[in-house]
Amino acid sequence: MAIALNNTIQNIRLRFVNGPAGQFFQWWGEELRGMMPAQLRARMQYARRRLLMQLDDNEIVLSIDGTDATQSLDSLSVNKDPELQRQQIRELLQQHELTEVGRDLLLQDAEILRTEVVMPLAAEADLGRALAYEMDRHTPFQAEEVFYTWRVLSRDRDAGQLHFELFVTPREPVEAKIEQLNRLGLAPGGVDVLADNKPLGLNLLPQALRHRSINQQARTNWVLGAVALLLLVFVMVQSLWLREYQIQAIGKAIEGVRAEAMAVQQIRKQIEDASDAAGFLQERKIQNGYKVEMLAELTRILPQDTYLDRLSLHAETTQMQGKSDNAQKLIELINASPYFENASFRGPTRLDNRSGKEIFDLSASNTQRDAD
Repeated sequence: MAIALNNTIQNIRLRFVNGPAGQFFQWWGEELRGMMPAQLRARMQYARRRLLMQLDDNEIVLSIDGTDATQSLDSLSVNKDPELQRQQIRELLQQHELTEVGRDLLLQDAEILRTEVVMPLAAEADLGRALAYEMDRHTPFQAEEVFYTWRVLSRDRDAGQLHFELFVTPREPVEAKIEQLNRLGLAPGGVDVLADNKPLGLNLLPQALRHRSINQQARTNWVLGAVALLLLVFVMVQSLWLREYQIQAIGKAIEGVRAEAMAVQQIRKQIEDASDAAGFLQERKIQNGYKVEMLAELTRILPQDTYLDRLSLHAETTQMQGKSDNAQKLIELINASPYFENASFRGPTRLDNRSGKEIFDLSASNTQRDAD
């Protein structure tokens, strides 16, 4: 179950690395590294080193694979005492700070069978298992007799075909070399191929046989990076929260100011209404005061034998209806007053049979509008 899960994960990883997304991120990473300061780029390259081991019948050749080039490290004879060799290797790795880097067994190109294979594109989802079933069709070996891996060349989606290069090496010789390296404390995490004096960047070793080298410094860097990322996320979330809090506070302040403004506006309206009412009352007071004066004037000038049945005081005119012993004399009295002018009858006078007085309907213009 674990082996099947590892194979699935490996297939997914290979699909991602060899696919458009993997190629994009590889290009993007190279561009980012190119923009980094030279010192920081050198440190990153130093941290990504790996130990390459070539083994033949007489010696072990150790070299360092950096990002740009492969640097020869040392050669050790395989005929020495194993304990002495392990001690020498430990000192050599400690001297060059290689105790925690990845280690790969490096095979010569002549030890590898390379062939181009075409399979249905759907097989890429589980290409390792598909090759295990069809290994004898593409190579002279059975799947259990070899270590193998592949590198995708192209995907023909129109034809539904996957073109890839298959790398195969006999299992027994490689297992013997791995066993010898294990005895020396150099258990490899992968098996790569040397071609044109540089490794191809492959790994023919199955997941179950790979030795995992734990780089404590790299792990610490990953932990620090994760903590920094969490802190960055925390700061971003806190910033967004503070911004939302400030927006809410400003909104509440605006609502408070708006409420105060509405209250002030309401008070202003009340003041305006009160002012209008006061003006109206003042005007009515002036008008009514003038009417009182005119009423007092009429009371003063009208004779004792005259009384009014109806009195209408308007802004421009005053109308009077009543009875008097001498209605014609009223015209003179009213015109003589400073409050009235142009007094005249609105119709002919007539005699009231009951009282013997003359009934009159008189109108006069007002001469004074403002109260003293």
